[in-house]
Amino acid sequence: MFETSVIYTVSDINNFIKAILTSEEKLKFIRVKGEISNFKAYPSGHFYFSLKDNDSVINAVMFAGYAKKVIFTPKNGDEVTVLASVDSYVPRGSYNLNVFEMEEVGLGQQLIELEKLKKQLMSEGLFDESRKRPINIYPNAIGVITAPNGAAIRDIVTNIKRRYPIADIYVFPSLVQGEQAPSELLKAFNKSQEYDLDTLIIGRGGGASEDLSAFNDEKLVRAISKSKFPIIAAVGHEIDTTLIDYIADKRASTPTGAAELATVDRREIEKEFNYATMQMEQAIINLIKNQKEELETLKEEIKESLKEKIESEKDELNHLKKQLEILNPKSVLSRGYSISVDEKGHSISSIKQIKNGQNIKTIVSDGEIISKVVDLKGEK
Repeated sequence: MFETSVIYTVSDINNFIKAILTSEEKLKFIRVKGEISNFKAYPSGHFYFSLKDNDSVINAVMFAGYAKKVIFTPKNGDEVTVLASVDSYVPRGSYNLNVFEMEEVGLGQQLIELEKLKKQLMSEGLFDESRKRPINIYPNAIGVITAPNGAAIRDIVTNIKRRYPIADIYVFPSLVQGEQAPSELLKAFNKSQEYDLDTLIIGRGGGASEDLSAFNDEKLVRAISKSKFPIIAAVGHEIDTTLIDYIADKRASTPTGAAELATVDRREIEKEFNYATMQMEQAIINLIKNQKEELETLKEEIKESLKEKIESEKDELNHLKKQLEILNPKSVLSRGYSISVDEKGHSISSIKQIKNGQNIKTIVSDGEIISKVVDLKGEK
């Protein structure tokens, strides 16, 4: 075990390293070539960004006095050459480039290759809107491909459970950055295809463009284009775009946004249910009211119809009564006529029904006359 009597503070070490870096002539006013990433232009006029190549990344700062002299608008993906000195930021123990000049070289090689692949996939129709499938916002099961311990999985699961708690959630864990990320993402995707899902969310939180490069992998993109069920891409934030975003059926700017695209909010369901219940109640009330009004109308119509029928029958009855009165034998007798009948009560309408010496009865309006036939005279 090493022993020393001198104990250094953290600041001592960081200041010592700064002194070495800033005193080294080879690190003063050097030309550095790289691709811009994580670029931010602050209101103060300062530029903060990173320079990267295929293997490494270094932070850089260009203060406002130098930044205002740059003749183009720097952005992520630009390949540039800078004049800078290596410096150290003591409070954090980090080193960076202090940039004095910046010249644009062109698009970084990685961006060139990405654009080439993007155009190829587009020419094959893999980004066409006609291929986009609708998302079932009333799902039975949702799959999620992301890092198992990141903030993205927490945001997605929390928001799905809050919005639509009856949906099952299947998590297919994977690395989301680094050299192994593309193969792990592809493995997780292939595993998801064995399940009966309504929707599959693929995503992670935001990051630098190099951190999102796994989601530009050609094998992964082509596999996703053949997914059995709709895909929601939730890679990075609004300013970040990957090939997964173009191939997916829907794109969300954040993992939380993906959860919102994948489900309906149960509060909306409750709201719609309450509204539908209110409409049904009102419809029933209106139906009862209309039926009551129709019943009252029908009642009045029946009453009126019965009244008319009774009046009609009454008139008919009076008419028949008058006819009966006219045909009543007593009415005939009251007008001076009489009816004669034989001993058996048969009316006599011809002299052929009787003979001399036969007793007959003659009925008049106020009584009966019993007589004996003494002579019969027929019409001549």
